[in-house]
Amino acid sequence: MWLSKALVGMFEISKTTVESLREELSAVRAERDALKTQSMTDRIMNDWLRSRVNALEAENKALIERAYDIRLPVPELIRTNPKADEILKPIDIFGDIGEDLARAMGHPSYDTNA
Repeated sequence: MWLSKALVGMFEISKTTVESLREELSAVRAERDALKTQSMTDRIMNDWLRSRVNALEAENKALIERAYDIRLPVPELIRTNPKADEILKPIDIFGDIGEDLARAMGHPSYDTNA
């Protein structure tokens, strides 16, 4: 079977191209690992700050109750996102998720009845 040189040339990859792609891949992997580490550090710092703010609010409430005899609710910072909770709950990946959840996840709506 005869193949033209132009067709065979389309499938040739030079060694320098492969090496440059490998270098780029290793750079992207290193950046990804650095971002993962930074993300974990940020999450730990946010958790610590959240716990400190909650402790200070509780302490402030106790001091106001003692000084002025006023009962106040204590605001509390929690890590939750109602939209994320809705999105992250287990769903049937092969079933229809529905227009509302698709819209919440940022997908376009193809509902022709609306």
